[in-house]
Amino acid sequence: MPKDLELDSTTRRQLTEAVLSYADDYVEDLPAAPASFPPIDPDLIKELAFPPPEHGADLPQLLDTLDRALDSGINTASGKFLSYIPSGGIHTAALGRLLGAVTNRYTGGLHGAPGLVAMEDGIVQWMCRLFDLPDTASGVLLSGGSTANLTATVAARSRLGHDFGGGVVYTSERAHHSVAKAATIAGIHPDRVRLVPADDQLRLSIDALRTSISQDVASGLSPMLIVASAGTTDTGTIDPLRQCAQVAAESGAWFHVDAAYGGFFTLTDRGRQRMTGIEEADSITLDAHKSLFLPFGVGGLLVRDRNELIHSLEGRGAYMQDVPAHDTLPNYFAMSPELTRPSRGLEVWLSLHLHGVEPFRSALDQMLDLAQWTADELRALAGIEVMADPELSIVAFRATAGDSATKHIAQHVNDSRDIHVSSTTVDGRFLVRLAYLSQRTDTTVAQRAVQLIKEALVAHDPD
Repeated sequence: MPKDLELDSTTRRQLTEAVLSYADDYVEDLPAAPASFPPIDPDLIKELAFPPPEHGADLPQLLDTLDRALDSGINTASGKFLSYIPSGGIHTAALGRLLGAVTNRYTGGLHGAPGLVAMEDGIVQWMCRLFDLPDTASGVLLSGGSTANLTATVAARSRLGHDFGGGVVYTSERAHHSVAKAATIAGIHPDRVRLVPADDQLRLSIDALRTSISQDVASGLSPMLIVASAGTTDTGTIDPLRQCAQVAAESGAWFHVDAAYGGFFTLTDRGRQRMTGIEEADSITLDAHKSLFLPFGVGGLLVRDRNELIHSLEGRGAYMQDVPAHDTLPNYFAMSPELTRPSRGLEVWLSLHLHGVEPFRSALDQMLDLAQWTADELRALAGIEVMADPELSIVAFRATAGDSATKHIAQHVNDSRDIHVSSTTVDGRFLVRLAYLSQRTDTTVAQRAVQLIKEALVAHDPD
């Protein structure tokens, strides 16, 4: 156990090698590890929550405790984790995060580490080009989609000025809950948030959107923000982006696309075609920890006009008078709620430059293939209804026998500990979701999932 906070070279190397060895063994064992674990023992919770001692313990003892802590919950690092939205957590990004933590440079302002800010800005500009945004575009890497949606909401609010009380937010009833939450945090009253009905394809209804806007304008309210989804969490559905952009232009509303889950599928030909219209957005939420397979904690926001974002978020204390103005390089504190932030760009930069873009594109194409294969297999099963042909990598389905049979399928799959799925509700009906979005997920995982679903159907058959 190190007695001093500043370690000598030998101790640093020993500790680093021990941690890296542990990490390597963990990843090596993932294929055989379960997708979920039994409920955690309450006594273990008490033990794990014990406060730190006055004198430290040895690292092997602490890694043993970590082992026991990890044997609980759902194994999100596993390729067999198909619930919610998976996050691949590629190893090269973890190394980038380690380098960022060790170098520990300040990247909130361009003066702290202009070299690292330039590397991060290069990544952001690459993202802007992916979506054909204009030269005025920029963005900032954030902790995740919820923070990005909040930041976009604040920017849209600023366009109305200080008197935004009459501003209205419009989004689909199938949108991620962080959209309404962002509006609340931004000070927009709940009765100014419209959850627009979805059509029979679970996409935001343009007719219903136009009707809602017309009614609000007639009542003296102002359309402030229209939020469309490029991949809903429930079913992976893509809203009619080009039509939403047209409505936003006609009404003067800010057009935001929540592409936290689906955005980077634009690297593929199929994804790019299905997200036509996203290039007209005023802002786009992206999560690199979703469709770029990075570890949790790397999302981002792109904006069509960097000046609108800076106008809405820049603030300085007197102690910051020596910080240069946002010029050739960005001051990220002027573009987000964060002042101090980790060097998120380093882990994205290292992964993309080390691998190149092609392996990410190939992995995303495989996710699309797995989802389509699974949907086709499930449609062939008597007693299963697939909600829609997958637009991205989520397959949502139900048992035609009803909610009880559908819940039985989810329970049977998860009780196997071999695959983990999650559920949702659409139009009052219980659905099971299979979400493919990990570089560790392959055909054998999809085949096992379908096999478990077949077993559940047979077990629940009253005949």
